[in-house]
Amino acid sequence: MSEIVTSEWDDSKTWSGLAAPLYWLIVERRADGLMWLRIRGEPISVIEDITTKADGRNWLHVSVAKRKNKMPTYEDLQTARMLFVGEHRECYSIFPPAERYVNIGNTFHLFCCLDAPEGVLPHMEGVIVLNGEARLSV
Repeated sequence: MSEIVTSEWDDSKTWSGLAAPLYWLIVERRADGLMWLRIRGEPISVIEDITTKADGRNWLHVSVAKRKNKMPTYEDLQTARMLFVGEHRECYSIFPPAERYVNIGNTFHLFCCLDAPEGVLPHMEGVIVLNGEARLSV
């Protein structure tokens, strides 16, 4: 007699635990993450995974790509950040030196340290005076 094995997937959440975004479908499940496709508006694909890096911390990685060799826009990155990283977490887009650069298609990557959601970089905020008015800047 053969044994039937079933797996249950929670399609109501992203890999990092946020609510699944409207008008996005999971198109691929991987051992370490999910691939999503936005089905309303211009298609955007997002792959999210969580891995422990060399620093011993758990990092959420979100890659953002478009079809037809188009580069994602700033708005696309912001959308992915809000939906897959969350506005309560700090994340980074990294521009490494040339010897560490890897390009697989026209894709941008966001990284968030889940063990330090407030961020791991020093805070760069400061006060500037613009037209005689003090404002907080980043």
